Amino acid sequence: MIGYLKGKVLSYRPGAIILDVVSVGYNIFVNINQTIKIGEEKSYFIYEHIREDIYDLYGFLQQNELNLFKNLISVSGIGPKAAMNIMSIADSEKIVKSIESEDLSFFVSIPGIGKKVAAKIILDLKSKISLLDSLGVIGRSAEGNNIAEALSALGYQRSEILQVIHKIPEDLKNDEEKIRWCLKNLAKPNS
Repeated sequence: MIGYLKGKVLSYRPGAIILDVVSVGYNIFVNINQTIKIGEEKSYFIYEHIREDIYDLYGFLQQNELNLFKNLISVSGIGPKAAMNIMSIADSEKIVKSIESEDLSFFVSIPGIGKKVAAKIILDLKSKISLLDSLGVIGRSAEGNNIAEALSALGYQRSEILQVIHKIPEDLKNDEEKIRWCLKNLAKPNS
């Protein structure tokens, strides 16, 4: 699985580049608003969209953009191209604020997004985005998202998760160990 690519831009057209990584050219869909020059070195956090007849790569300059993209495509009716279109209209912060403030008009103003889909984005992501943003994990990593989501799914409140997630020891290697550590520490009174 490809998670990150760094190389030189071989070609560019609005919304897509070919990135030369050690003499292999990767076609990557990118935010249409990026300033890109042929020959410059770029690095991207990658989302692989693989289906029966599709193998597309979507590139993001920052991890928090990739995390937001993954949240957007988790909404039924929003595919990778629609999510990239949303992210090309505004920066991550504006999108998150629009979800939190239930700004239906922002999403309806995006070509290809109707009222039903806009309402679904807000409904599906409002609590998830608020939790992850308040925990600071939207800007941290997909790992942080997984841990916060798992604890939330187990019924822990945002305030409880806030108290424990920032204390996770750095020597824990994977999500399973980190979640287990959080559960032990959430179970302790006055932890």
